[in-house]
Amino acid sequence: MRSATNPAGATRNSLRRRSPNQPALFEYPMPPAPPGTYPTTVYRLTVLPTADGLVTALNEDYLRENGFEPMPRQIAGAPALLVHGTVPRARAEWCDVLAGLIGEDVDLGYSSGGGALLLAVDERAYALAYGTLGRFMVDHDWFDATFGVSFAVRALLPSEIRQVRRRVVGASGRVDRSLVPGGQPIWKYGIDKWGEIVGQVCGRTDNPNLTACRRTGRSIKVEGGDALRIPLCIEPDGLLADLREIDRVCQQESPLADLEFITQIRPVPASDPRMPELVDTMDQRLALPDPPELGMAVPGDLIADIEHVGSYRIQVPRSGRRPGLTAELDLATILAHTNQALDGDRWTGLRAGTLTLCADAGGRDEMASTRASRWITAEVAVGTSHLLLHEDRWYEIGDRHREFLHQEIAQILERPSTVVLPPWAGDVAREDQYNRSATEHDQRLVLLDKKLLYTSQHPRGIEACDLLGPTGELIHVKRASGSSPLSHLFTQGVTSFYALRYDAEARAKFVELVRQQPNAPDVREDFRPRKVVYAIALKSGRTLTVDTLFTFAQVALYQAIKTLRTEGVEVEVISIPSA
Repeated sequence: MRSATNPAGATRNSLRRRSPNQPALFEYPMPPAPPGTYPTTVYRLTVLPTADGLVTALNEDYLRENGFEPMPRQIAGAPALLVHGTVPRARAEWCDVLAGLIGEDVDLGYSSGGGALLLAVDERAYALAYGTLGRFMVDHDWFDATFGVSFAVRALLPSEIRQVRRRVVGASGRVDRSLVPGGQPIWKYGIDKWGEIVGQVCGRTDNPNLTACRRTGRSIKVEGGDALRIPLCIEPDGLLADLREIDRVCQQESPLADLEFITQIRPVPASDPRMPELVDTMDQRLALPDPPELGMAVPGDLIADIEHVGSYRIQVPRSGRRPGLTAELDLATILAHTNQALDGDRWTGLRAGTLTLCADAGGRDEMASTRASRWITAEVAVGTSHLLLHEDRWYEIGDRHREFLHQEIAQILERPSTVVLPPWAGDVAREDQYNRSATEHDQRLVLLDKKLLYTSQHPRGIEACDLLGPTGELIHVKRASGSSPLSHLFTQGVTSFYALRYDAEARAKFVELVRQQPNAPDVREDFRPRKVVYAIALKSGRTLTVDTLFTFAQVALYQAIKTLRTEGVEVEVISIPSA
């Protein structure tokens, strides 16, 4: 089994967009299609299944820019819309590279082509994309992002899953792809059913109602993501019959038992009818000084940088405030740029605004920049639905997922701890002040807050812990107005453990650092972490419970504990009371 891992937003700037000619992440060719069929990328659209609805789904700016004209058509009586064309390139970008290497000119142009066929079949609208450019001819906001996976979890043979792509929920932002050419059951992929969003599932289906299966008598390969990649009939009546069967499977078949968990976290498309209510709710909450169920979390692709930030620069249009520079970033700092904005300008302002990380206190040495809205997390109930905002994307979470997490986290929080820390006094504003006072209260504790370990694997330094307990406990302390920042705390505990467990250089420097501190315990050169303690205080004075933890923070805690326990490490979570 081959596996690849990429951090989300690997360009280090989420405002950059992928070129239309750049292949999608983890794409790979489909096998030859059975006779009478063609491997087709199918998107289900959320527009009305009418001729006018199909026009709505077009990417008008892209068509206008390239001079593409949509042409009304009919496919076996069904309304359709055809767009096709080529985009010429006068000179390939690699010509200059070759010319520089060989010392003579290389001049070669090329053209990229594609087509899109939009059609309305009964109560559904679809877009069939062909060639390199086909999918760019349709406005992606109208794609039903759940379509391909929805079909796959109902149609694939459970023992023939060939590829899975999933994203880890929470602070890491990691994207994993696992590919097994021969296929295997889903459980062998090691997916955490309660902490990962599965965005693509590929395998084989043997549905005899599909043209490709019926004509060959064999199973066919299917890729399900936001789109469905599948061999479809090339005859008009057969094409409509295939699309109707795909819709029947999505609407009438239940997810397979082994794959049902995939449907528990679903991305919400931008065209979802609940979106206006979500935007209005966000706009109203951003007007409040202490909004409910709203928090702040570090975007996954910035986790590695956050410990080395000297200042943050935030710029939000239509906020009534000038761009600001701050050494500490919290939710209140962001809300200061929304509280005074007019109705309708708060959430749109954050989405248009930027938050820049700088290495220096003066804001001159820029490290990375991203949309300000990517730092906001929220939970919103719309009717019977429970929706989560994470890194500027909305997800709908199933009831089973929530119930499981609540049970797991409740058991973790109710477990008694062997570590006792003093209450957080009201006149103690900063975490470093509290950590210092904790060592004065209990002289067996060693203060390691802000004392970084610099190694070849961690040249920017990592913090082993805030406090070292009397028997070698790694104690990580956090005070937060909400629970969203805790996702980073949980990730930090895992990172610290791995460094001290598997990096000899980090371990040696840790032992040396501890021995330099007053009242240090006897730490041996072969030190291995045996216990990690997360000590948390909520600024509101509330006790840490399932009800005071955001769902994504619960997932991050669950993942951290699962990872550490797999390594034989005991994990405790304690709530620091207010004095």
